[in-house]
Amino acid sequence: MTELQNKTYTIKIGTDDFKKLITESTLYVDKTILLQTLIEDAYDVLLITRPRRWGKTLNMTMLQYFFGIPVNSRGEIDEEEQTKRHDNFSKLKIGKHPDILQKYLGKFPVIFVSFKEIKGDVYETIEMKVKELIYGLYETHKYLLQSDKLDDIQKTLFKKFITKSFNLAELEKSLFHLSKMLYTHFDQKVFILIDEYDTPLNDWYALQLARETISETEDTYFQDVLRLFKGIFGSTLKGNDFLEKGVVTGILRVAKANLFSGVNNFGEDSILDENYAKHFGFTEKEVNSLLHKSRLDQNPETAQTLKSWYNGYNIGGLTIYNPWSIMNCLNNKGAFKAYWVGTASTALIEQALVLDKFQEEMQILIEGGNVEMVADPKMVFADIKSSPNALYNLLLFSGYLTVERSNENEDTTYNCDVKIPNREVRSIFSGSLQKWISKKFNIDVKDYNAFLNELLKGNVKIFTQKLKDYLEISASFFATGPKNAELFYNGFIMGLVSAVSSQYFVDAESESGHGRADLLLIPKSTAKYQNALVLEFKFGESKEDLSLLAQKALEQIEHKNYAAKIKAYKNVASTFKVGIAFGGKDVAVAFK
Repeated sequence: MTELQNKTYTIKIGTDDFKKLITESTLYVDKTILLQTLIEDAYDVLLITRPRRWGKTLNMTMLQYFFGIPVNSRGEIDEEEQTKRHDNFSKLKIGKHPDILQKYLGKFPVIFVSFKEIKGDVYETIEMKVKELIYGLYETHKYLLQSDKLDDIQKTLFKKFITKSFNLAELEKSLFHLSKMLYTHFDQKVFILIDEYDTPLNDWYALQLARETISETEDTYFQDVLRLFKGIFGSTLKGNDFLEKGVVTGILRVAKANLFSGVNNFGEDSILDENYAKHFGFTEKEVNSLLHKSRLDQNPETAQTLKSWYNGYNIGGLTIYNPWSIMNCLNNKGAFKAYWVGTASTALIEQALVLDKFQEEMQILIEGGNVEMVADPKMVFADIKSSPNALYNLLLFSGYLTVERSNENEDTTYNCDVKIPNREVRSIFSGSLQKWISKKFNIDVKDYNAFLNELLKGNVKIFTQKLKDYLEISASFFATGPKNAELFYNGFIMGLVSAVSSQYFVDAESESGHGRADLLLIPKSTAKYQNALVLEFKFGESKEDLSLLAQKALEQIEHKNYAAKIKAYKNVASTFKVGIAFGGKDVAVAFK
């Protein structure tokens, strides 16, 4: 952690309001060139997918603030507000394009709707929340009731929405009706901005992953939800003569739901594309600028640590940083933490990462390796339980993996090598591995960590007995073959490492003495127990004499002097040398 002295800047954390950001914060990243890219984009409707907390909603409120016609309560143009907006944007990057300001700033009616909070276990809940959302949207345009350009039929329909007396058919066409009324009043086509369109669907699929089976009733609910959103998006974006341009954001492109089928001139931009890469997340140049303004770059080591914690995303050939984590780190005086973790519901990810069939690949990724996959922007949720590739797509487009190499195929898919992007995200995978191990041990993560503490305290006999007891509980998993046993043991070792990495210097197979120890755990000065551990692992057949194998592991530690490196750490009170031999569902330990 680095203290930032004499902090001279202000940061607005968590604000999705563009106007508030630029007027109340002095440290922010100017993304207004997105406006130029969007104006020049040939597509009438554009779907942009990015991970959560990557500035999607903030950018959408910027579009609303820029394009929207400012009006008073009577629906008349608010000239004073128009001038303020012009002044604000003139000072930003888009201000270098006065032709764009003159032609587009404050010239269009805008409909902005976010489905971020639309969640529920049953269809009735979803429909009720959508109705409330539409009611609130119409309330913001209540001035239309005073318009002398709308006829009585339109005003009667408008009143149905602000009195919550509209039916399902009218709900599905609510955004279309509003766009027509706005066009009638302003004599100008409408920008329609739909934010977080996929939130209701993501929540449902998290429920599906958590259960072995989905009942017929629950499936019917979901099909009703799909029909509702298909009706809303279809009527709003398909063949809408009053639409100037539509922008839709979300995390994933949901396939087999056909939510955008039939929409003419429809474009997509995901983390695999280049066009909008620099507009979401922070570029290397932008991060360097933030570090300089906050004076965090005065310590080169601190700046480098920040990059190891939060960078690693390769999007459109650019290195992109998670903006949420960067701004939180600056706001917390350079404290490096996993800020992105836990900022939203990750049930869908958590349910997937603890499935047995994915553990081999998960362990490869945690160790810093990469996995080959076929990336398809059109996500098929239903395949996640059965298809590793579907899981990797979920992880990739949700921001838990990044592309190291990719080649586009003729069918718009990509052959990719993917890896964990940075230290912050790796903690999520490590945590999921601990949950998987504790699930196999039939204990919770708290008890799993307490069990590992016995080893750190030097209570090797207690640790050994508990490990034997836990392995007995996991016998059914080992019975499925030696590959699963090896997978489990590797996972257990990695789970051990990830559980103690905040308090211990961890060296896995590093040079020490006359060879490479499997694992060195050296306590930091802040560690509760100042015991160092040298661990050597052996894997034998279940019928093999594991006690003898464990003794050989201990002798190897002694003979090759693996503990030599520990002598440099003066805070170490004791050093425990531990040989562990695994075989089937049994284990033997020798220690000194």
